[in-house]
Amino acid sequence: MYTLTTLNQQGASSLLHEIGSKEDWEKKRSQLENTWLECIGGIPPLVKTQFEVSSWETFPEYYFLKVRYATFFGDTVPANLLLPREVNSKNLASKNDALEILYSDKLQHPTVIALHPTSEVGKDDVSTPEGRENRQYGLELAKRGYVVLAPDTITAGERVLDIEKPFQTATFDRQHPNWSAVAKMITDHKQGVSLLENFTCVDSTRIGAIGHSLGGYNSYFLAGVDRRIKAVVCSCGFSTIAGDPELHRWGKREWFSHIPKLSEYINEGKVPFEFTEIAALVAPTPFFMWMGQNDYIFPHWKPAAQGLNDLNSLYRWLEQGDRIKTLIGNSDHDFPKEIRQMAYLFLDRWLKEK
Repeated sequence: MYTLTTLNQQGASSLLHEIGSKEDWEKKRSQLENTWLECIGGIPPLVKTQFEVSSWETFPEYYFLKVRYATFFGDTVPANLLLPREVNSKNLASKNDALEILYSDKLQHPTVIALHPTSEVGKDDVSTPEGRENRQYGLELAKRGYVVLAPDTITAGERVLDIEKPFQTATFDRQHPNWSAVAKMITDHKQGVSLLENFTCVDSTRIGAIGHSLGGYNSYFLAGVDRRIKAVVCSCGFSTIAGDPELHRWGKREWFSHIPKLSEYINEGKVPFEFTEIAALVAPTPFFMWMGQNDYIFPHWKPAAQGLNDLNSLYRWLEQGDRIKTLIGNSDHDFPKEIRQMAYLFLDRWLKEK
């Protein structure tokens, strides 16, 4: 537990503070994970994998399916599913054709779950040609030979409630007063990983996660609690509580409340963790981090940079220094082409090369 005063003046304790052995680190990691899960309200057990295919299209380089899969509390998640298309392969004419591709064992592909940023159109922003510039990483990865699942988070895309505007969690918070939007998103994404494992066209040992902004921190939140994720890319999604000009950014707000319980701690002048410690849950999974010094969403890049340095130290101490790549540039809140290309090469190394 940190006081806000101490955190802002001195930063969080080093991840390796009083750590002398791998056993010490595993014990600390378990404590950090328990603290994280307690604050976000826990992650429920996975439900049985169920899904429906509602539409299918054939493009020159990939197949595009609209699916909906089951998640906890009887909810369902709409998602776009993109599948690499082999040269001269057939067009999809029916649902059976689509299912045949999903359950083909001719070639098992590396796979990513592509998590969208704060965009009203949700999944379409990252997985369709209509997505914004520098946000179409799901579509670009499908063209590079990856199976790509791009789900809508709650409050975005097809999951915006009729009674609310996009990214308003008030109804969810009333229905689940002891849970959080962060835990809900992690749960839905874990179910997405299970869905991918169900398809024989997917190599379940080569599933990664990628995202920008909201999708960026959702990617590392997912990888931190789900070891089925074998590589993670986070663009402009890492920030610290220390130095944050928005005190309740991660707590209870009038629009998207990530972790309402965190505001209870903040109102008492303390917090149970720093986000460097939550990012550390990913280790030793290969981890790519990008952030911009001119990021208008997360302007406090200096304490975040210190956090990245601490993560680097942890990976090196674990003798896994080649598994982390941290980049800081003079960009704003963006995922520029040259950075995306580096991220894709990182994913290729850990998910394609064997």
